[in-house]
Amino acid sequence: MTEFTGTYNATIDDKGRIVLPSAFKKEMGDMALEPLVIERNLFKDCLDIYPERFWKDRVDAFKSTLDPFDEEDDEFLQFFYENFIKVGMAANGRINIPAEYLGYGSLKKNARLIGMGLSIRIWDVDVYQSQRMDKSTFAQRFKEKRKQKTAE
Repeated sequence: MTEFTGTYNATIDDKGRIVLPSAFKKEMGDMALEPLVIERNLFKDCLDIYPERFWKDRVDAFKSTLDPFDEEDDEFLQFFYENFIKVGMAANGRINIPAEYLGYGSLKKNARLIGMGLSIRIWDVDVYQSQRMDKSTFAQRFKEKRKQKTAE
């Protein structure tokens, strides 16, 4: 089973290209030949990259909650589709991130890539440091989640 883990640093060149770490390329296996999906993260100033087969499950789950003949649901669907793009990956693991997406994530030169299970998160290093959860907040939230779980 594919599961992206770990944190890596990478450089974005002047043309918006970044090379994925070898650990991520290895984890992709034959999925490296399929398109990747770059999504603007809805909660943070960063981007998420999904292998297309994982992305399809995400799209299907989202669309299953919508009525295609409802105007509000149609707007939800449009917003959803406006926030991602499919790209290819070169044999060396290089992907080209469109300028519009680089701008959304405030991505310049130095990037932090974080394995997020079925996806890879890309942050600008400075933005990551300013928005990153600290250890004490994590510990407190973890305790609260465990209490909720045991209360159920």
